[in-house]
Parts: sequence; C-alpha cells; structure tokens
Amino acid sequence: MSNNTNLQLKYVFGPVASRRLGRSLGVDLVKPKICSLNCIYCEAGATTDLTLKRDEYVSAEEVLSELELFFARNQAPVDWITFSGAGEPLLNSRFGYVASEIKRRFPQYRLCLLTNALALTDREIWSEVADVDLIIPSLDGSNAEEFEYINRPAEGFEFNDFCLKLAEFSQQFANEIVLELFIVPGVNDSDESIGRFAEIISKIKLSKVQLNTLDRPGVLTDLKPSSAENTRRFIEKFEKIVPVEAVGPFRYKSASLCQSVEMTQSVNAIMELIRRRPATVPDIAECCSISQKDAQNIIQQLVQSGLVLAERKGERGDFFSVNTHHFQNKGE
Repeated sequence: MSNNTNLQLKYVFGPVASRRLGRSLGVDLVKPKICSLNCIYCEAGATTDLTLKRDEYVSAEEVLSELELFFARNQAPVDWITFSGAGEPLLNSRFGYVASEIKRRFPQYRLCLLTNALALTDREIWSEVADVDLIIPSLDGSNAEEFEYINRPAEGFEFNDFCLKLAEFSQQFANEIVLELFIVPGVNDSDESIGRFAEIISKIKLSKVQLNTLDRPGVLTDLKPSSAENTRRFIEKFEKIVPVEAVGPFRYKSASLCQSVEMTQSVNAIMELIRRRPATVPDIAECCSISQKDAQNIIQQLVQSGLVLAERKGERGDFFSVNTHHFQNKGE
C-alpha cells in the first residue's frame, strides 16, 4: 500500500489510477496555477499566471530528491512517471535536466509528458524532451477562433505556427505521440471543424488520437459533454487517418488498438446479453449469474480490448454494449 500521504511531498504525487496510463506517478514542475493556457474545461481551475515565459518555477533538485525519497520508502507499483499537475510542465526551464536525470536514476520507469505543446514551437526545446517515452499534446481548436475560445492562450501565441511546428516536431521525435482532442459541443464539432482537424492531424506523426470531453466540472460551469453520437462523427472521420480512442463518458477504441480477450463461458454470456441490449454491471451480474466483482473485472477487460463500448447515462451509471464497429473493421 502507498505511504505517499506520510511523505509530505510537494511536487511528486500518486501513484494515481489513470484511465490512460495505468498506475501513474505524477511530477509537478510548476506551482499552481502557472500555465500558457487558461482552458475553459480545466479541472485544476482557472490559470492565475498566464505566461509563455520559461523559468525554474519549481526546484529541479527538490523534485529529484522527492522522487528518490518516494522510491526509497514506497513499494506501490508504478507504470509511468508522468509530468503533469497544476500547469504546463515545459514552462520549467530545467525540464530537460529533470527528464534526463529521471532516466539516469530510474531507468526502469517510462516517462510521459502531458503538455499543451505551445513550448514545442521553440525548436531548442525539442532536445529537452528526447528522453520522454510518450508525449500527449493537446489540440482543441481546428482554427484560431476555436482555440482562442476554448484554450485562451497567453499573449504571443500564433495558431498556424503552432500547428506547423507541432507537425514538424512529430516527424523528428523518435518515440510515441498521442494527440488529445477535447470536444466542446457547439464550438469545435461542426462538420467544417472536424474536417479542419482531420487536415491538421494528417500532417502529424501519431500513434493515435484520443478524444475527450467533459467528465468533471471545468472553469466554465455551463459546459456540456459530447454525446456518443457526436463523438462518433469525429471517430468516423479520423479513423481514415489514424487509430482513435475515445475516453470519458463514452469509450471506444479502433480495432487496430484492441487486444485479444480469452473467450470464456462468462465472456460469451456477457457478450450475448449486451449484444441484445445495453446493460449495467449489476444487470450483467444478475443475468449471467456471476458476482458483481467478476462482472466488473470482465467488462473492464472487454472495454479495454475494444470489444465493448461504455456510455454513462445519468444516475444509473455506465451502460455497456457490443462495439459493432470493431467487428465490421475486423471483417467479422
């Protein structure tokens, strides 16, 4: 069990159960809330220091000391060490030093960077992220107008230059890039917007695009999540270019991202049930005569494999259905 609560760490947190990364140990390289964007959906709240200026906002040596302390005293399993937290990690001017030192001191762990990628318009920063195994940049606007409304960048940002530099960076980066796109209904989900996104994405070297939408309250309280039907419009367009994953209230994976699942008697029974109608975990447990714990474990595996879709529906929670698009893509 984690003893992290007893360590009184300021810049290292977790490990947390991440829907994207598994067991992720967070590293925060800026103080709250220093960022180059002030996104309307941010769960961390409004940006108080909106800037493009890089500085050693958090001591690199303190961060590395905290990591040493954490791994010396904590046996909790970790899948990734992830730069994330209160603001934009690349605003820390010693990011490259911290990343290379983590790789040197803890080579058994993979490094992930969650970034708005604005700093990557500076080619001098490209060498600083060379040690990162996975970069997850965000792109929420298909043009300058949408980006300004959703992300509210610091003064000096230029959208077209950002898109060009992100594509150029991706072509020379040796490791994995997953682009995250946050759907804001009524703002960036028109047919024209989806077409513009597809054109931008086609120029970036990616392993997949991850579609996200509102799942927890953001800065603006009147935001609404994208419906499953709306999210499918993005999927249908983008899958012609790159594999797609949807996270949040509606979950989906392209067939090429899916893992094989052992087809046991319980799995077959669940698949037959939800092929006829969507069902919740309690429904599945009752109809298939298994415990809710077993039903939850099996359905989680099926969602991760891409065989099953999950959609949140009000107070009743998640409903699960067969991903017919997966079987169509497989030719089954």
